[in-house]
Amino acid sequence: MIRGTKYYNDSTRRYSQDNNPTEEQLRKHGIKSFLETCGPTAALNCISALGHNTDLDNLPGEVIQPEEVLSDFLNDPKNYDDLRNIRPSLNPASIPGGRVPQYYPWAVKVLFNVVCEFKWNMTFDSVSFDVSKGKAIQICFENPGHYVAVLAYDDVKDELIYNDPWSGNPMNKNGGFNERLSRREFIDNVKNYFLIYN
Repeated sequence: MIRGTKYYNDSTRRYSQDNNPTEEQLRKHGIKSFLETCGPTAALNCISALGHNTDLDNLPGEVIQPEEVLSDFLNDPKNYDDLRNIRPSLNPASIPGGRVPQYYPWAVKVLFNVVCEFKWNMTFDSVSFDVSKGKAIQICFENPGHYVAVLAYDDVKDELIYNDPWSGNPMNKNGGFNERLSRREFIDNVKNYFLIYN
């Protein structure tokens, strides 16, 4: 049986970084590491799959992408003092903010009023337990270094179900929607920090 977030199986709630203005600008400038908004986009996948409102006030004729707003927020020099307080050993001007997992709980609370918790050392079993109880968990792969949103658990196949913000990821079999992660893949290729969304 599959258990997970309320909207884990709703493809209309999936956010993709493929249509992101920041990604497009980096591509246009020929920057090879253009995949910089996977973290903010994975966060929005978690928030949306839980059923939280992700709509932002739009200008007439304009669609404001909430993942782009989160990305901008994590990289806004006006927020550097707050980001330094969150992780004092790191200069926020030295790294893209979306790469720093400890920044997300503060940012999603300010922007979307969503509770998120940073944690170390979760296991496959603890992640599958939490998503089975309706939580969403943002994880980061080792190779490639890339955030995704774990939204459900299939206890028959013993697999986590996740949405990948990068539709063109060569690892994907379903274009990024409801991808599968086995226990072995989790152990071999998931970094040791996690973001839990309630």
